[in-house]
Amino acid sequence: MTVTETPPAAPATDDAARPTAVAPTGLAGVVGTSDHKVVGRLYIATSLLFILVSGVAGQLVAAERADLDVLDNGTVFQIFTLHSVSGTFLFLVPMLLGIAMVIVPLQVGASTIAFPRAAAASYWTFLVGGVLLLASYASDGGPGGSSDAGINLWAASFAAVLLSLILGSICVVTTVAGLRARGMSTSMVPMFSWSMLVAGTVWILSLPVLVATLVLVYVDHQYGQQSFGLEADMYERVVWAFRQPQVYAYAVPALGIITDAITTIGGRKLSSRPAAMGAIGLAGALGFGAFLQRTIHPDAVEEPLFVILSILAILPVLGLFGLWADVLRRGERRLASPLVFSVAAGLMLLVATLVGATLSIPAFDMTGTTAEYGQSHYALLATSIAAVGGLWLWASKIFGRRLPEGLGIVAGLLLLVGTILVSLPDVISGAFGDSDEATAGIEWLNVVMAIGGLVAVAGVLVVVAALVPALRRRGDDELADDPWGTGSTLEWATASPPAYANFAEPPVVTSATPLLDDAPDRIAEGTTR
Repeated sequence: MTVTETPPAAPATDDAARPTAVAPTGLAGVVGTSDHKVVGRLYIATSLLFILVSGVAGQLVAAERADLDVLDNGTVFQIFTLHSVSGTFLFLVPMLLGIAMVIVPLQVGASTIAFPRAAAASYWTFLVGGVLLLASYASDGGPGGSSDAGINLWAASFAAVLLSLILGSICVVTTVAGLRARGMSTSMVPMFSWSMLVAGTVWILSLPVLVATLVLVYVDHQYGQQSFGLEADMYERVVWAFRQPQVYAYAVPALGIITDAITTIGGRKLSSRPAAMGAIGLAGALGFGAFLQRTIHPDAVEEPLFVILSILAILPVLGLFGLWADVLRRGERRLASPLVFSVAAGLMLLVATLVGATLSIPAFDMTGTTAEYGQSHYALLATSIAAVGGLWLWASKIFGRRLPEGLGIVAGLLLLVGTILVSLPDVISGAFGDSDEATAGIEWLNVVMAIGGLVAVAGVLVVVAALVPALRRRGDDELADDPWGTGSTLEWATASPPAYANFAEPPVVTSATPLLDDAPDRIAEGTTR
């Protein structure tokens, strides 16, 4: 049987003999947990702590570019790389993975995540690796650092973080591939779960290349071979992981979140599921960027494949925009925070692909300029907005309570404005060129970028202010299974918060949107709304 087939029917069991799963409590319920919902919440909470570090680092770099002289010349590059590494691999990817660990098993009708102990191990490895990664920078390590021990610690801890994320991705991908509810074929998988299957596969294929590079950096730096280990070259060996097309691989889950948010709030089906799944699959295929890894990082204009992928990346986002607009046209019209996050994230992703296509064309001569930073910020911040929107959409399943709608709308708008103000100045500067003569008279754009960073940080603080009470308090026992009232997939058929084993009985479905269909037998007894 291939993984694309419908899973076989589970053998009949005696309900009286079925053990009742009880969630462990107390400290043991956290440290020793294999409950995917607890592990997911731990990922989410920890990534929010790390984004504060990345935000502070980004503001320091922005202040330095605005000539405020807040950093020593020897530390500017270190803080810059800290901002990139922590923002992508200590916040964004772990946040998406945390949401997936909670939501994907619910969407596919599974009682748990595949390899639950491995999922828990991935979190604890991520936590330890992340703390050591920050410690490496504190000890004057990282690219451009002067401490040999700190540089070695940076390479080793960064590799550990990546390995933990790869392991977590394997758990999520296997859940979608092998633990789907009876009757759920691959074509029926909800869009967020499908996007995590696509994105997780790309991460599993591309991130080991980054791990291998870090191993070579460590070995060469430790033993003096100095083919990969020169401090001046270290970041050049890994920079492809923060640039297009690889940034699109991190953005693929955002496409799934936006699609599920719009169909849930609108209460309507997609007009073409195959088109949506194909667009998300194409986005994942176009996001594989490990081919840019070389002994010497290449100039993108010398890579025809880079140009082709950058231009084609516009197509899946445009196609999905048409499907999203159609759902909004036919569906319910109401202002809800997930919709605000989704529209903001979708627009910024579209801009990211347009800018990426422009800077990849040799005739525009924007390769190697600040436009690359602006494009990366557009893509990564747009994905961050979508991830936060996912927290508001599935808050009843993740936290057992709804998050404040007002704070959600404010946070979404702040993050949207912050993304524009942070990203656009770099794109404009890159279009003029990076020489002092070319940028004369537009230095004020650096001040605009610093202000945009403050706006984005304010948005993050609003998100944290909304989430802290939800993380600390118990769930609301009176919360409806589907608080939006228009959910269509299996996660809205579970309690809020879900029970330890998620479903009272294993669900059986014959539709991609069982909660929007009239036939009462589309979901097994015990899982109806």
